[in-house]
Amino acid sequence: MKTRDILQKKHELWLSILFGAFSIQNEKLFDEIYDFAMIEYRHLSWIGSSLAEIGEEFDFDKDNIDFQADNNFELFEKLIKQIEQMNSFYPQNNDKMYQRFISDEIYFIQKLREYLSDESNNEEIKAFNKSRVLEGYELNQKQSDSLILFLFEEAYKEYELILVYTYSNLFTDSKLLSSVFVDLIYESHFHLKSFARMMSKMGLLAVPRTIVQRVYQFDDLEQFLIDGIKEEEMAKEGCLALAKAVDHPSLSNFFNFINFQENYHIALMEKALAHIRSKK
Repeated sequence: MKTRDILQKKHELWLSILFGAFSIQNEKLFDEIYDFAMIEYRHLSWIGSSLAEIGEEFDFDKDNIDFQADNNFELFEKLIKQIEQMNSFYPQNNDKMYQRFISDEIYFIQKLREYLSDESNNEEIKAFNKSRVLEGYELNQKQSDSLILFLFEEAYKEYELILVYTYSNLFTDSKLLSSVFVDLIYESHFHLKSFARMMSKMGLLAVPRTIVQRVYQFDDLEQFLIDGIKEEEMAKEGCLALAKAVDHPSLSNFFNFINFQENYHIALMEKALAHIRSKK
């Protein structure tokens, strides 16, 4: 299998494990499987780096992500099967990168089988029941609608930003820009986790749609950053509007917290923009 095709399979596996983790109610199991997903993201980045080094084009296309299950055990079995299939795509050689992938995934399978051996780990998955209820919060129809719209829009945006900044980071030779991109990538991971967990609790969890290539394969980084700053400013407005709309102390505090994080994202992007302009 070509390396670019392995990258697509790795992208799909990362999302299956990531959104599988988001669907789990038990916080301990969620944390452990989320860690597996973050390692799979690292694998994805390393494959992309190996392609960028030789100048081979690639994209972040994906096929259907099969992560939905009725209960934890069904999910664990599904993930084991997908990880085992991933192993069959790797080249059979002594490449250190692929040896690392295999070693990591042997451990993931061992842990998933360990979870399966304990019946207390098997709980119903409610992430797809469309309850539209956020447990612990009494929201009226308007508040719920505002929250749901925001979560779907922002989850997509954060997934998009992870891929955009990952792609950009793979093709930059600037230490400063790379540092900015890495910071923004991990900020977006945190935001995606926060929003997707809320979607899961409301029974509305779904993988974001595929990102079109032109979004991350752009020619003008300066213009991308200018547009990105505008998007972050809009996201800030969205957070403030939602905090006001839901009118709940805990939720409002959370969205204000996200709003202030967006301030620093803008500062990072302005730093990158200034660096690019200084090189002209």
